[in-house]
Amino acid sequence: MRGDLEPTQPAQQRLRFAYGVIQEIETAQSKRVAQAWALSINPRLGFESPIKAIREDRFQETAAAAQALLEDACDG
Repeated sequence: MRGDLEPTQPAQQRLRFAYGVIQEIETAQSKRVAQAWALSINPRLGFESPIKAIREDRFQETAAAAQALLEDACDG
């Protein structure tokens, strides 16, 4: 096994996006909330998890779902 393997460009884009969204939720809420959100089914994503949506390159939908979570948290 070689130690110089890197993810493909699309995989890197998905990883960066996932990291950014999860970090934003973690900063606003908590690490537990961010983890639960990333792995739980989400009605805004057709009852699929944000992780699955990101794997399918559904960045705009996932960002909107994250924003809705953050706005709901601000509204109380």
